[in-house]
Amino acid sequence: MLNEDTVKFFASNVKSGFYGDIRLNESEGTRFVIENGKVRRVSQTSDSGFGLRIMKDGVWGFASSNKLSKKSIKNALASACSYVNSRTKSRIRFEISPEMNTANVKVPWQKDVRDIELSEKLALVKAADRAARGKETVSTLSAYSDMVIHWIQGSTLGNILSFYESYPSLGVSSFVKDSAGIQSVRKTLGGNCGFEIFKRGSAEKLGETVLEEAKNLVGAKVVNGGKYDVVLDPSMTGVYTHEAFGHATEADGILAGASVLEGKLGKVVGKDTVTIIDDPTMPGERGSFKFDQEGTKAKRRVLVENGVLKNYLNTLETSNRLRLGPNGAARSMDYSCRPIARMSNTFIKPGDFKDDIYEDINEGIAFYGFQYGYVDPASGKFMFKSQYGRMIRNGKLAEFIRDAALTGSTLEILNRIDAIGKDFSLDGGTCGKEGQWVPVTSGGPSIRVRQVVVGGQ
Repeated sequence: MLNEDTVKFFASNVKSGFYGDIRLNESEGTRFVIENGKVRRVSQTSDSGFGLRIMKDGVWGFASSNKLSKKSIKNALASACSYVNSRTKSRIRFEISPEMNTANVKVPWQKDVRDIELSEKLALVKAADRAARGKETVSTLSAYSDMVIHWIQGSTLGNILSFYESYPSLGVSSFVKDSAGIQSVRKTLGGNCGFEIFKRGSAEKLGETVLEEAKNLVGAKVVNGGKYDVVLDPSMTGVYTHEAFGHATEADGILAGASVLEGKLGKVVGKDTVTIIDDPTMPGERGSFKFDQEGTKAKRRVLVENGVLKNYLNTLETSNRLRLGPNGAARSMDYSCRPIARMSNTFIKPGDFKDDIYEDINEGIAFYGFQYGYVDPASGKFMFKSQYGRMIRNGKLAEFIRDAALTGSTLEILNRIDAIGKDFSLDGGTCGKEGQWVPVTSGGPSIRVRQVVVGGQ
């Protein structure tokens, strides 16, 4: 039943006057967890099913099932129709105009993770974990996972798509302890790609990097809270860009009045040196895809250009209601979830700052890596704690510090950036929203921000 005929069967059973679309997927994956060199978990998973939507008079109905059969599709359609018919017509009217894309995209990877022996995957994560251990560490925790998903989707308008996604990932954490407590550093390597991402020695290099950075936290002091000039490394730049700014551009939040960027399209929101991009077309990145979950072809989206807000991340519904073109931002975690507006690969575009980014900071803080945080997209208020930091004194990097937290508001930071470096990197991760988790990346260059409130002791 996981074939194009299923889409045609669905479309033929949708009642006249309704718009409908269906997403079918089949997934399989593996996962290894290693703690201090010992295997703690080995699992293999597989799943398949479908999710369908119908819409009439501005009311959506959604249903899903893990049984791929004609009977299940008819039952799900009846359930979705019953929901729509039980609701009064929505006061919000909109039209759905999907792109008429038809494609059958073959597996694009050099090394399909499904063809790699479990022993090779286990050896990879063991090598990373071994490299992350040293005399300074009290423990290590490493994990390898992969997931391959085959999507087939289409609508009552006749468009049908078939494509694959593959998400191998390797993550390593190293924990160190001193009289002040336990600190950790974590790094990951992954993408929407095949096993070829793990080149010879890459696992060991990942573990060694984690260990070296963790060792610097032994004896590091807690920063004194206050206002500082700060420099964010690409990882922290990405966290700010994704969490504080990116979520605020998701158009469902705009329509709900839950975004600090509501009503600001076409207006200046930051320094004229700032350009922010969300681009799902980047080859091999974890947040990349060919088509979104409504069949819209992936597009590079310029969200901010030279400080001016240019676009929101739209679904078919939000683009029509906001009178903007659809830009392929509808994503769902799997067949059991409805598509909603989401990010992909989100970053600040590198700048042309040629000088030493630290040189004219008398006393400041450099932030490295992301540990945890929170953000309120409606107000723009946020707090992000870094994995570690370094003091900047008289234009030079000085001692390592711990427990430094960047705080502020989304637009305040955009307007206080005064230097954007030429360096650039992205970090892969997983983003949660409304109970759905999707693969993303975020990053950018190093940036300098003036007079930011830093939380510490």
